[in-house]
Amino acid sequence: MKLKLSRHLLFALFLVFFSCSIKDRYESFRNNPSSASPENANVDLFLNEAQVGLSEFLATSTFPMIDFGAQLVRMETMFGPLYSNANTPENFNLSWIAAYTSIIKHNDALLPIAKERNLSTHVAIAYVLNAYTYMTLVDFFGDVPFKEADRGNENTNPHPEAGADVYAGAIAYLDSAIAWLQITPSAAPSNDLFYNGNRTRWITLAKTLKLRAYLNTRLVNTEDSKAEIAALIAENDLIDTNAEEFVFRFSTVQENPVSRHPKYIDTYQNAGTLGGLYVGTYFMYLLTQEKGITDPRTRYYLYRQRTNSGGWDAQQLPCSVLPRPAHYPADMPFCILPAGYWGRDHGNNDGIPQDTDKRTVYGIYPAGGVFDNNDNHSVAQDQGGRGQGILPLWMASFTDFAIAEATLTLGTAGSTRSLLESGVRKSIARVLLYPTEAGITVPPARIPVQTEIDNYVSKVLAQFDAGNEDAKLNVLMKEWYLALWGNGADAYNNYRRTGKPDNMQLALSSTPGPFIRSMYYPAVSANLNQNMVQKPDVAQKVFWDNNPDNFLK
Repeated sequence: MKLKLSRHLLFALFLVFFSCSIKDRYESFRNNPSSASPENANVDLFLNEAQVGLSEFLATSTFPMIDFGAQLVRMETMFGPLYSNANTPENFNLSWIAAYTSIIKHNDALLPIAKERNLSTHVAIAYVLNAYTYMTLVDFFGDVPFKEADRGNENTNPHPEAGADVYAGAIAYLDSAIAWLQITPSAAPSNDLFYNGNRTRWITLAKTLKLRAYLNTRLVNTEDSKAEIAALIAENDLIDTNAEEFVFRFSTVQENPVSRHPKYIDTYQNAGTLGGLYVGTYFMYLLTQEKGITDPRTRYYLYRQRTNSGGWDAQQLPCSVLPRPAHYPADMPFCILPAGYWGRDHGNNDGIPQDTDKRTVYGIYPAGGVFDNNDNHSVAQDQGGRGQGILPLWMASFTDFAIAEATLTLGTAGSTRSLLESGVRKSIARVLLYPTEAGITVPPARIPVQTEIDNYVSKVLAQFDAGNEDAKLNVLMKEWYLALWGNGADAYNNYRRTGKPDNMQLALSSTPGPFIRSMYYPAVSANLNQNMVQKPDVAQKVFWDNNPDNFLK
């Protein structure tokens, strides 16, 4: 009996030992390297995903935010023909997912880890990117999830919060970023795609984004906006040089993965299948005709596949055989412009004719395309800068224009006229510099000489000097609009805030319905989130837009 018990005991001990060994081995495999635990997480990978996600949100998803804005302000063509059917809730799905999943979710996962490790630069960048993303969501959609966002299974139906509260939270993020940038980090990011770890420039960006936020809210919070903007001007730490600009840079890589500028992919890489991408007739009209002289940036902004405007038939250019819309003023552009500037009118919902090898496309700036040297040939893959373009999220010239608007409308310190001139000159200089960055040599005879630039600036200033306050604002905002080529998001904000430029091309339909003051909520949110109620129409205004219902065309 004793022997039997001993055998049982030995067997039991063996089972305990064996089970513990298996358990230990199992535990050693529980930390999935593809889903790292917080203590082993690589915060640089989180940061990289958030930075790339910003480009997806704004420019590289199927229907990015910058394009929606560009279409509404006539930089690109809105098909429509009515504002109510220009876009659908499904159009916004990928941008919404990029914002909340690629950017906010990864930054929120990064923050506690980076704070614990005293990675103060990582923390600050995450706060800045979250702030920019949340403000852009409000600018386009209005009330959106904020404090309840990114709770995972804890809250799968986050409530939207008032846009004003989300803006306030985003500004608080920017203040937190500035505070964290005062703390010496334990290590620098290995992959800061914007400023290469330069903490001083991140501080400058955070303050500049506060300027942007307070300018947007000046209609609904005038005195506070004035005081905050005045304080930022007095600090004199805003983006005012090319080295400080806030841009996302693309490369020439064609595959694994494609990282070329999305407009280059749309036009050069996919030559012959351009689909519905058209430059707006109105935007080209401002560049080439309205002032009586050609804007020095035109050949950099636009590439004409054909350099003349004659001999096209109805199959290639359907509008050429149509009468001019009766509701168009005599000085409003229609159909095609001289010298081959071939785009499309606002709200033109025709099918795609045989024009993919003829229409005007994006040039060297900011898409990394071809400089217009009167080549008179169609685009093809690997031409020009091969897609090495930029997203101009905030350039040095934008700061001058923003402060000029504040001086004119809020009475902050500074000369509106001087700031206007500085902004125009900075924008022109930056655009003319870009081909060198993209490895393109512009024929010397095509580079605008100083006299051409001065003549253009003189024309702008003469228009400014001749007008009353409203006309001065129109000149200012029109020049900012022209400098914003490639950034339809801020152009859309500016138009809703000021109503300028005030001669925007009308929609082809004489009754297009109310202008889009905010977008429909994405279908992925409105259909799946029980607390998100779809808007009744697109005339719903965001919190900072208190302009009249019929304010915009």
